[in-house]
Amino acid sequence: MDYYIMMGKEKVMVTESVYKTWCRGERKERYFREGDVGNGVFSYDALDTEDFNGCDLFSDPEQLSTEGMAERNLMLERLKEVLTDLPEDEKELIFNLYVQEESLRQVSRQKHVPLSTLQYRHKKILKKLKINIEHKFDSTDKSCNVTKGTEKQKEKRDSEWDRQ
Repeated sequence: MDYYIMMGKEKVMVTESVYKTWCRGERKERYFREGDVGNGVFSYDALDTEDFNGCDLFSDPEQLSTEGMAERNLMLERLKEVLTDLPEDEKELIFNLYVQEESLRQVSRQKHVPLSTLQYRHKKILKKLKINIEHKFDSTDKSCNVTKGTEKQKEKRDSEWDRQ
């Protein structure tokens, strides 16, 4: 008696022992598949095609890691806190530039303020925000017994904070 197994679209002649081993493997696979169906288990592998992996349908490669999202949310929280401390005119400039997406030139025309003055104010506000955020990070780090930078750098930040 001749024994054949299907390899792709082709029948391949094999020995009796190879045929029986292959059938046991096929039967075992079918058994597990039937059990999965009966138990309502779904395998992402069932969605695999030649072009892509089924698991890729449910993952977002551009999504931040959990740590990255936590860090981003913490930074946004601190930014909101620091923004609330700004005077109204500085808040308005930041709002016009970053929320309304107006250019410095447009704001300059609307407010009848020289462009160079607005550029200076903008830089000054960003520097102030950076220092305030770093100070918030530094104070949080102190409460966690973590130190960032050298003592000289800390003293410089603290003195800049006090000047404001």
